[in-house]
Amino acid sequence: MNVQTRFSHRRRRKPPSSRVLGACLSAAGVALVAGCSVAPPGTTNDSPAIGPVRTAANLDNFAPFPVPAVWGGEYNVNYQVIVSARTGTKLGGFRFIVRAGDVFWLNCIGTGTAQISAPSLGVKWSVPCGNGDDPQGITVHPKTSAVGRGAQAYVSVTTGSRWEVRVDGEATSGVTPVPDQIPKR
Repeated sequence: MNVQTRFSHRRRRKPPSSRVLGACLSAAGVALVAGCSVAPPGTTNDSPAIGPVRTAANLDNFAPFPVPAVWGGEYNVNYQVIVSARTGTKLGGFRFIVRAGDVFWLNCIGTGTAQISAPSLGVKWSVPCGNGDDPQGITVHPKTSAVGRGAQAYVSVTTGSRWEVRVDGEATSGVTPVPDQIPKR
């Protein structure tokens, strides 16, 4: 018996049909979704069902600030810290010199919200509290008449939570290290 005749009686394999392939993918998708938790209706971003929320045991431990002291922003504008990171649990205020562009960074540990306001600049902004690992920022371009003058800012937070704030302003010439420039599109 030669090799050709010995294998000629075997059935030839057909490729799987698209129906079978679709059914397998659907079953895999259902298995994946069944393993994921779904937040109950009405939960908010500071709910334990969404993610970890720090408790009083580690309420005052903010992560190291993720933005460097000198950094390059949009349109290759360089920024530097003008008010270093401050924290608190009650209403707090601070004074700073306004620059042509100011970036307010706000962070919060706990539940509820933290709010910053600078009435002379028309700033009133709040962020939801969470685990304190991700500060949010807002860039403000004040009127030319306000640049170089002092301004007062106030920070408040929901009772039982802790805020962190930092203010960056457009860097003066000669600031080192010069941050990397953002490539133009």
